Amino acid sequence: MIKRHPEDFFVEEILAPDIASRIQANTGAFAIYRLTKRSLATDEALESIARKLRVPPRQIGYGGLKDKHALTVQYVSIDSSRGDAGTIPLLVETPGWKIELAGRLDRGISAEDVSGNRFRVAVRNLTRRQCERMTATRRALSPGGARGGRTLLFVNYFGAQRFGSARHGRGFAARRLIIGDFEGALRLLIAVPDRKDSRERKAAKRTIGAGWGDWGGLARMLAPCPERTVVRILAETAGDFRAGFSALPHIIKQITIEAYQSYLWNEVARRVIARDCSPPLTKAPSRFGDFAFPNAASVPPALSAAAIALLCPQTALHEPFAEAAASVLASEGISLEDLRVPGLRIPYFRCAARSLFAEAREFSLGPLEADESARGKGVFKRRLRFFLPRGSYATVLLAALGAHAPAVSD
Repeated sequence: MIKRHPEDFFVEEILAPDIASRIQANTGAFAIYRLTKRSLATDEALESIARKLRVPPRQIGYGGLKDKHALTVQYVSIDSSRGDAGTIPLLVETPGWKIELAGRLDRGISAEDVSGNRFRVAVRNLTRRQCERMTATRRALSPGGARGGRTLLFVNYFGAQRFGSARHGRGFAARRLIIGDFEGALRLLIAVPDRKDSRERKAAKRTIGAGWGDWGGLARMLAPCPERTVVRILAETAGDFRAGFSALPHIIKQITIEAYQSYLWNEVARRVIARDCSPPLTKAPSRFGDFAFPNAASVPPALSAAAIALLCPQTALHEPFAEAAASVLASEGISLEDLRVPGLRIPYFRCAARSLFAEAREFSLGPLEADESARGKGVFKRRLRFFLPRGSYATVLLAALGAHAPAVSD
């Protein structure tokens, strides 16, 4: 079990060295803040910061999305050159987050400025057998084999956090968008709650679902929130669902597309691993498709250095992923050309390549400790530390180790 307490899952974003040095010496128009948050998703924290500082959300930049059920540190930027930027303070602290001015830059922070993330994780509620399995799997994932080592090689799947917009279990909103079903997509995004939504967000979504179509009444009933903005636009446009979708915050629209694009990538990667890596494969259940991890020793050298394209209309299909990608697209009943939102430039399916494998560096696996939060004897915890490159998921590495979900071997 992970994330029983936010402090059990600590993530610190590490900026690329050249950016870190520029921030300390720069006097640019963008204020760079170190954001520490607890039990908040990144988009929730950014919305709160925007309200607190009276800054339009579009003027806040960030490098990556961090876990909600965790204690995390990351960097955000605020464009202070605009007349509506408000006052840029040195420090702001609220019960859920704190920002501290780290310096300035001549542009906003983006994902390319992040080199990776450093993790400290406590895995709880383990049996002795699970602890032994973690040790054995750590050796299997190490290129050093039985000698162990401080580097682990694992398949670079997108983790469950990437699929937040589909965790209600009713499908991907982007799948509806690409066929022009804006109403169906909006229902999933603003009228279907899931267990990880805040109480207020759940209530708003239930209200919208119950009153679907009564846009004027809903606009008067709802408290200010992104969903209310959409409802107001629907009331003003007599139910233009494309306009309603466009009214969503950019971050919500983009992660809606990225969720489905990431799902397709995972499906392609699974097929490549099953075809090109020798058994045994360690498997771990996942709500959006099970993971399969080969032993490091069975990964062909060319495959360990391979990248798989995120599918978009411009993707050039070539091996080692062309056959697998064609199979995934066929199973979805779509083509590459379908991967666009009709009538809109933004959001869009971005063209990019993602490494098939990731390396967890500086890895350490602590000894068995009694889990003080568990009842009874014979229940353990283990502490892990590691560094992952930008875009890789700690939850996926933990799944490979059997620390995040039960797993079996072929």
